Amino acid sequence: MNTEQHFLIKYGLHNFVTCTRKCGKQVFLIRSMEGQNMIAHAKNLIKGGFGETTEIQTI
Repeated sequence: MNTEQHFLIKYGLHNFVTCTRKCGKQVFLIRSMEGQNMIAHAKNLIKGGFGETTEIQTI
């Protein structure tokens, strides 16, 4: 299990967030079926854990 997967499981985001590598950098993908509050919460956790410049996309 890599760092990103461990992070998603630790914070309970693994049900609606996935992480992939694109051009050598990590990209977090959030499924838009979740409520806006959960999406905002997930973005804040990801940015707090991986930095403000981490790419996050809502799909």
